[in-house]
Amino acid sequence: MTPVAGFDHILKSYDTADLLDDIASSDPPAYLRRCFAEGSAAPFLSWARVQQLAACAMVVDAVVNARDYAGFEPELIADWRVHYAGAFARLREPACAALRRIVARNAAVIAADAEPAPPATDPGAPGGEHPSAASDVEAELRELERRLESS
Repeated sequence: MTPVAGFDHILKSYDTADLLDDIASSDPPAYLRRCFAEGSAAPFLSWARVQQLAACAMVVDAVVNARDYAGFEPELIADWRVHYAGAFARLREPACAALRRIVARNAAVIAADAEPAPPATDPGAPGGEHPSAASDVEAELRELERRLESS
């Protein structure tokens, strides 16, 4: 497993345990496919929906690419790797499409609703400034998309 750090801005106020329970209590590939399809087709996404889509993409990445995201139940992810790895692999493109849609159309939602995570201490940053939460969220979404595409 590859431990994954970060994504603090996307998931700061999102309960991944409830999402994992929802996915587990249904047909996991069908749940995720529907989530990505609805997210890609919706004319507007709330901040909670942006977080849900990003967390669902992280689930796909965790299963397909053997990554260990903090807050994801390792036993459940391991079980999904055994039972759904092939089906989840086919969800990479729909997940990427949903992430691209968020970045392209929901910049205003991200800017208005993203809660800043505690600033990272970076002594090399000019003036000790920390980028805005919106740009951090966008960077995290793009990184998640990159991870899914490169697998």
